[in-house]
Amino acid sequence: MSEAVAVWPECGASIVRGVAHHNDLDLLRAFQQQPEVARYFICLFCRYCTWVDGIIAEQVSPQQWAACREQVWLRLYPRLQRLDANSLSSGGGGEADPVLKLWLAEQTRELAQSFVGLTLEEAPEQIQPYLSPALACYLTTGLETLPGDMRFILLLRDRFGWSPARIATQLKADGYYLAPEEVDAIVVSARQILFQYLPADVRALYLTAKP
Repeated sequence: MSEAVAVWPECGASIVRGVAHHNDLDLLRAFQQQPEVARYFICLFCRYCTWVDGIIAEQVSPQQWAACREQVWLRLYPRLQRLDANSLSSGGGGEADPVLKLWLAEQTRELAQSFVGLTLEEAPEQIQPYLSPALACYLTTGLETLPGDMRFILLLRDRFGWSPARIATQLKADGYYLAPEEVDAIVVSARQILFQYLPADVRALYLTAKP
């Protein structure tokens, strides 16, 4: 994982290295059977992130690459959740083989192709280019549990970097009247709810001392 560690520090964390000896199928099955434990998926991400990066780079322009990377992993995450592990082990050279490599290559090419030809304005947002795609998967899943209005405000604040005053102005234009102080209070509550929803190892890896 040395190359991945240089890009994503979580790949060198002890709780991830502690499961790195497992083969692809064991990690996949553990991820599917224990969704509340994030280290199995994160280990797979670390094992293949540079491989996936290279495939994306073959499909899209350099300007789109960083923006598309997160979006590709956001789509790979639920597909891995639903993937039949038995379909990977049949006909292969044994469960110790890196059986996910071919599957990830096929899926990544398909997903990256959907971004080909998009202008930068149409491409996925690259608001936080250094946000780990693995963390983005868990944050996105957690955000889906929030009420829609709370999720919208939190995204504007934390993802797009809008100030509470700007958010309040936008809400007023849409017919919702909140003071900037009320926006701030909603953001704090949303962060707390989201923080508690995230798996414990995600909090330990990425969000120590937050919120």
